[in-house]
Amino acid sequence: MISARRALLWVAGVVFLLVWVFRDLVLLVGYSVLLAYALLPVVAALEHPLSRRGARLPRGAAAAVVMAGLVTIVGWLLALAVPRLATQAARFAAGAPAAIARLDLGARAYGEAHGLSAWMNPAVEAARTSLSDILQNMSGSLSQWASGGFGGLGQLLGLALLPVLSFYLLAEPTAVRVSVLRFVPESAHSELSRLGRAVDRALRAYVRGQAIVCLVMGVSVGVLLALMGSPVALLLGLVVAFAELVPYLGFLIAATAIALAGVAVGPLHALAGVGVYVVINWAIGTFVAPRVMGRYLKMHPFVVTVSILAGTQVFGPAGALLGLPGAAMLQAVVGELAVPAPPTSGKSVSIQAHTPD
Repeated sequence: MISARRALLWVAGVVFLLVWVFRDLVLLVGYSVLLAYALLPVVAALEHPLSRRGARLPRGAAAAVVMAGLVTIVGWLLALAVPRLATQAARFAAGAPAAIARLDLGARAYGEAHGLSAWMNPAVEAARTSLSDILQNMSGSLSQWASGGFGGLGQLLGLALLPVLSFYLLAEPTAVRVSVLRFVPESAHSELSRLGRAVDRALRAYVRGQAIVCLVMGVSVGVLLALMGSPVALLLGLVVAFAELVPYLGFLIAATAIALAGVAVGPLHALAGVGVYVVINWAIGTFVAPRVMGRYLKMHPFVVTVSILAGTQVFGPAGALLGLPGAAMLQAVVGELAVPAPPTSGKSVSIQAHTPD
């Protein structure tokens, strides 16, 4: 009989091997777990009756309703946002050379009128060259970042499996857990169940904290953009809220979307919109996010930042989303291992498959 400690070391080695060899698969599973935890409160609300006499919706049906609704909403947002942003990007790219030429002529005329041409013309020429290079490389850089971030998961099959895996985790969590435990020596079942409960608490805390930060960010940016007269303020608020899930790269995505949407009104409107987003992002990132995430995860902002960087280092840009919940899980497991396990009767834990109530 393998001891529980040796079994845990064996499990840790297998997990490390999976992370190292099957990185794309680990990303897919990690995203599905986070999505399932994010949707868990909604499924629970649908599963339980609203009144004592209300009919109870089965867990599987509740999960199916929630997942179908999410896929519909995401598809609608993509169908609404992508064409608009693509149109604005095309207009911006088409009008950028003319705008740069106007700025160049205006700057040169100002320099000649005030006798500053000797030193102003070279500076203007250097700025024009740099700006042209930036505009030419912008689309290539965005494509490269997107490919690097979602190159493995960006395949159609992987994206299609994401809601499917999350549905299984929501509809039959106990059956999934029982099936996974069958790959682990029986002597480690009790200890793994104890660690699993600690991981469950950590992930729930992460999801609650992240949901609050995303909500505050999306509402703040959406309201201020609406006050500025943005025609798609609600859509941009949703983009900002979802982009907040992806550290660093999400900032670039949200700022680009706000800029492209603002071009339809005017260059100054686009610049003001990006400025508002930058200020709000800084304020919430400085005063709100550390307090909220620190309260739920008990992590210093330094540890939070290092965790995100570690996820990016291991999995690329797509791993930035998994860095913080991964650190929360590790912290929970280490904390749980530091506490002596409660005495058991020596009997193994039963893992008979059953459907959750």
